[in-house]
Amino acid sequence: MSRIPIAVVLAFIPFAFGAATLALGMDANWDLRNYHYYNAYAFLTGRENYDLLVAQVPAFFNPTIDVPFFVTAETWPARVVGFLLGTVQGLNVLPLYGVAYRTLRIEPEQRRKWIAAALALLGMVGAGALSELGTTFYDNVVSLGPLTALWLVVRRPDPILRGTARAAAPHLLLAGFIAGIAVGLKQPAVIWAIGLCCAFLFVPAPPGRRLARAIVFGVGVLGGIGLSDGFWMLHLWRSYGNPTFPFFNQIFRSPWALPFDYRDVFYFPDSLSARIFFPFAYLQDPHLTAEADFRDLRILICFVAVPLAGVSVAYRKLKGVPSSGTVAAPLESGYLLIALALAYLAWVIMFCIYRYLMISEMLAPLAIVLAIALLPISGRAISATSVALLALAVLTMKVPDWGRVPWTERWVTATPPKIEDPARTIVLITGHEPLSYLIPTFPPAVRFLRIHGGFTGPYEPSVRFNAEMRRIVATHRGPIKALYNPNETAFARKYLADYGLAIDPTQCQTVPSNIGYLPYFFCDVTPSG
Repeated sequence: MSRIPIAVVLAFIPFAFGAATLALGMDANWDLRNYHYYNAYAFLTGRENYDLLVAQVPAFFNPTIDVPFFVTAETWPARVVGFLLGTVQGLNVLPLYGVAYRTLRIEPEQRRKWIAAALALLGMVGAGALSELGTTFYDNVVSLGPLTALWLVVRRPDPILRGTARAAAPHLLLAGFIAGIAVGLKQPAVIWAIGLCCAFLFVPAPPGRRLARAIVFGVGVLGGIGLSDGFWMLHLWRSYGNPTFPFFNQIFRSPWALPFDYRDVFYFPDSLSARIFFPFAYLQDPHLTAEADFRDLRILICFVAVPLAGVSVAYRKLKGVPSSGTVAAPLESGYLLIALALAYLAWVIMFCIYRYLMISEMLAPLAIVLAIALLPISGRAISATSVALLALAVLTMKVPDWGRVPWTERWVTATPPKIEDPARTIVLITGHEPLSYLIPTFPPAVRFLRIHGGFTGPYEPSVRFNAEMRRIVATHRGPIKALYNPNETAFARKYLADYGLAIDPTQCQTVPSNIGYLPYFFCDVTPSG
């Protein structure tokens, strides 16, 4: 094995993950059906203000990251797209390896390379990472930004972690910029931008130098966000008066939403103790942090091991006892573990959704080894303890299922209903079912309005969208249809009645699709009075 160049192994791994995607099946997750497919379609065809609220709150997310998947899925065979998507996600092994190689102190060098590769590969096969392989959640795509930023920091410790702020500035700006691009593409990546930035405040150096490093890195992050998300924030500002619409609307007070922050707080623990010890809580009940059953002990082990390592290091410094560890590079590993802890703190404050811990899960095997290495134990004990803990995490792991279906020729296919006059037809959507992925299969002239869903409904008359949709329906001179999940028929009847409309059950068609769980109803709508 040692005769095989490590570069060859690392080059092969991303393609292996691409192949694994084909074995797992085709992604049909809720978010794909709700907005990942439609948002790119709407952006590329200029439908952002033509259809209204069809993707619910995510209708306002930056569509940039969804464009490559939509374009390829519309033109290439699904298996080709899946292989490419899995390969891109497999690229995470490269910065993971780079970080491991730079933070470990193991001789000879060849042994360090193989251990670094093993830890990187272990980082790629956590419950979260495996569950998202070949999916459009993209937590394991935007992860490439912060992981690369981390690698850029630890690979040049002399100018960045030991040198002056001026010498470090170009490297910090570049690392922050790359992390910021990821944040602009998907906001939950911000927890690692925060962790990487604030970790500089704890790296041994004069206080002014610590602060300067954090500020320069933060400026780079803002620049990256500006590149990947600036145009979309400008669009939201011009359209709705809130550059983060609908989030933080209690600050911007856009009339198009309630004066509310719109954050997803569903997974926030009810008590302070549950939040503090959250990894223990969701180990007992994974639905506290995810929609699906899963188990992965990595974060829990880090939750225990990293603070113990911090206490050990602090105690030795207080007593003036030199470090005896030879496995972890002190400065580089210290920066990584601090960033990991700060990212976790940001996550438990801001999200508490396990998928958003993807980067932490990927780094966890390395972090466990580094944390154990900082404890006052022998080299053999470090190896034995690390191997035992990593084996325990792997053997007890349970991978969640977000929804997959057998592969078809195209990723998204549906049989649209017969529409006699598309240019004069509007379709009203009700319920919480993700239906927007069907819209690209309809004639482009058909207009879609979600009059009720996860964002708003007739019960919130102060939200301008509701007044605008009422105006559109009231002044419309043409066919009106309803599209809904048969299991949500009560929603359809209730909220169409609020518009003075009723479903004509004698004039209904079904809309089957390859990634939907049942055919949807497409019915004529008539005045209820």
